[in-house]
Amino acid sequence: MSLPPLHRQIVVPASPGEAFEVFTARIGEWWPVGRFSVFGEGAVAAFHDGELVETGPDGGTAVWGKVLDWQPPRSFRMTWHPGRDAAGASVVEVSFAPVGDEATLVTVTHSGWESLDARGEYRRGWPAVLSSLAATCKPAVSEPAQNEPAQNEPAEGEPADLVLVLSHSAAPGVGNPFEHPLFGEHARFLQRLRDRGILVGAGPFAATGEGMTIVRVGGAGEAAAIVHDAQHTDGAVTGGVLEVRARPWVVMLTGVSLA
Repeated sequence: MSLPPLHRQIVVPASPGEAFEVFTARIGEWWPVGRFSVFGEGAVAAFHDGELVETGPDGGTAVWGKVLDWQPPRSFRMTWHPGRDAAGASVVEVSFAPVGDEATLVTVTHSGWESLDARGEYRRGWPAVLSSLAATCKPAVSEPAQNEPAQNEPAEGEPADLVLVLSHSAAPGVGNPFEHPLFGEHARFLQRLRDRGILVGAGPFAATGEGMTIVRVGGAGEAAAIVHDAQHTDGAVTGGVLEVRARPWVVMLTGVSLA
């Protein structure tokens, strides 16, 4: 069975350039080696000559993967095989998308799965890794120049709010998610968004059954909360019925309301 890529995401309080630098150049400061490494506590991970290498307390080394593409501050892609032979490597891509002027949506896309068990292990592990990244990132603080609008103030004619698009698809092994007993949890998640007054629209594509949810959020903090909630409070997602991916949407033009 061909297994789809796994997407895990978090919004961090830093610009894309800063988030890229923390993830790559400073990975040894925040990667939770006590839980996710070859040598365990006391080890350090770092990029060297196009490879991500872990160095253990005794000086031993283990290559986690080789860089395939490097596009700062937007993304990088690499093979991934910590503790395994390179012949069985999967592929990890990390992308960095701006959320307004004060935050970045970091997306890990992990593909090339050999087994559902391995995919499930990383499905549970990547959120802990990304939480450690977020704790290390620091918000960029700057004072607006005289007579210039503050960073949070939209330019004339631009929408005041940020917009997120949540894409939902059936998780591996799930036939028709609409018939699954846990799908009602997804409907309740959407209702909570509606009750908060931030839901623009939600529904499936008739041809594929994939769903799209459009959410208007008031700032980077609320965007971070929505990305978290979509992954961790939607019972259909946590129950393994749906997969979700968030994307910031730059709205350049608006027309009639669908409400």
